[in-house]
Parts: sequence; structure tokens; C-alpha cells
Amino acid sequence: MKLAVRRTYLGDRLCFPEIADDRLVDVQAVYAHQLTRGGADREDAIERARREIGPDLPALLRADPDLTLVRKVHEQAMAATDLGDLPAGRAWPTEPAELAVPTGWPRTVWGMIGNYPRTRSDPDAHGIPDPSGSLKSVGSLAGPYDDVRYPAISRQVSPELELGVVIGRTARGLTEDNAMDAVAGYVAFLDVGARDVGEADNRRLGRAKGFDTFGIVGPWFVTADEIPDPHALRIRLRVNGELRQDGSTAEMFHPIPAQLAWLTSALTLVPGDLLATGTPPGVAPIHPGDQLSGDIEGLGSLANTVVAADPIGAQP
Repeated sequence: MKLAVRRTYLGDRLCFPEIADDRLVDVQAVYAHQLTRGGADREDAIERARREIGPDLPALLRADPDLTLVRKVHEQAMAATDLGDLPAGRAWPTEPAELAVPTGWPRTVWGMIGNYPRTRSDPDAHGIPDPSGSLKSVGSLAGPYDDVRYPAISRQVSPELELGVVIGRTARGLTEDNAMDAVAGYVAFLDVGARDVGEADNRRLGRAKGFDTFGIVGPWFVTADEIPDPHALRIRLRVNGELRQDGSTAEMFHPIPAQLAWLTSALTLVPGDLLATGTPPGVAPIHPGDQLSGDIEGLGSLANTVVAADPIGAQP
């Protein structure tokens, strides 16, 4: 099952993509419709849908890590679409620019560092490093087709396409044997960083990776059952049509269970939290005006324009 978030005049709305050809099916709205078809009063159905289906992915996962109700709504919506019985008022036009962050706003975003070979030609040249990473500002997250804003204080910005892991259950002290039980699903994650800012901050990455729009997520959240092997996914990133990164999650030094066991030995992760698992070789600088396009097998594609951010002191 896939979940997207669409910006609307009603606020951000959880939606099912890829059910209707050119529409995003509103989860709460279609559930309310299903309830009325079962005999519920319309106003009661709307209220029940709001109460039983949370407004974002973290809320859904907190209430039900298995997404049992949402899966049922999804199945019925697919059946209704096949029969031509899905009312247009329960769906939104698919407009890429209106897609928002499918994960909502997690409590914790963690990015792994150095989890892939540095070069394609000699992947073992530097040996296998110990796990390493850093927190990334939740405020840096942006939608799959949003602009990447190039900060005025940097001259060395680089994007890194990564597999993102979404946590489904509260997790602390995981082992490699049980870590995958805490995984709800996956997203494509474009982790952008300003390398010169990181160097100026004594290689601390809080500012360097925390600028607005430096965490592109999407286009949708894909449940774990849709991805049989997250360690066998192709990752590709292009800049102005030129292939910069072309790798596989099979190249990770530390697979997802090892990352989660290492991370939760210190941090408690909660439903909706996001782990970015590192990036294959091929990272290179970008500049204002560049066009980025990336895809991860099974998770969809991202497309972003790099634009110059407003000068320091300008009002947002």
C-alpha cells in the first residue's frame, strides 16, 4: 500500500495514489463514503472518519502500527474504482507540485554517514567504517517536487539520494534479529548538505544538513510488505539529465537491522520517525538552476529545481 500527502484548501490530506488514474483518493473522505454506503448518517460518518483515521502518517502509526483500518479502506477503494463506483468528490487531482511530505513531521530524523563505498572503482579502499550519523532537522523536510533552496551562505551544496526507513513501533534496544519488526515502510529521501558550512562548523552537520528544503521526501510512503528486500533496490540520481549516482542498497556496509540496533542502543524511536540509510558513490556539487531527478526502485521518483535562497535578512 502507498500513501501520499496532498496540499489542499482543507490542509494537508492523506491520500491513496495509483488507485484512480489521474486522482489521489482522500483517505478520510473515502472512508466516510464507505460508512455512509453501510448505512451511517453522513455527518456521523465524517466525524467517525476524522476520529478513526489520523491526519498524518505518525498519527496513523501511533494508533495502529499495522495500519489495519487504512488497509481495509484501501482495499474497498480499489474495488470501488474497479467497478466505477468511486465518487469524484472523494479524490483530488494529481498535481505533482501539490504533493507534500508523505511522512508528515516525524519526531526524529536520523541520517547515516559513510554507509556506502566512497568510490565505485575501489569500494574497499577505505575499509568498512563503524556506524556513524547525525540528527537532521525536521524543519528541513520538503515535498517530492518542491524546489531545493540553495543557501546564500554556502558555495558547496551536494544532494545524496538515500533509502529512507519509516519506524512503525516505539523502538529502543533493538537487536539485529528483531529490528525489521519495527519498520513500517520506506520512502525515497534526498539528503542535501552544505559541505563548506559543515567544515566551518568543525564538521558538525546540524546546520550543514538542516537548511530549509534540505530533506526531500516522497513521492509517497510505501509499506514494508510492498518491498520484499530493501537491500536490493536500485538508486539513481541525475543532475540536468547526467547520471550522478547509480547504485544499489545492496552496497550498504551496515544493513538496516544493524543500523537500527546501533541507533536504538542510544535513541528511542517512535512511530513515524525516519532513518536515512546512507548514499552510494557519485555525490557531486549542484548550483542554482540545476534540475535534479532521482528514483529508488519500488518507491517512485523525485524531481526538484535548485533555486537561490533569499539573501540573509530577507523576510520569508
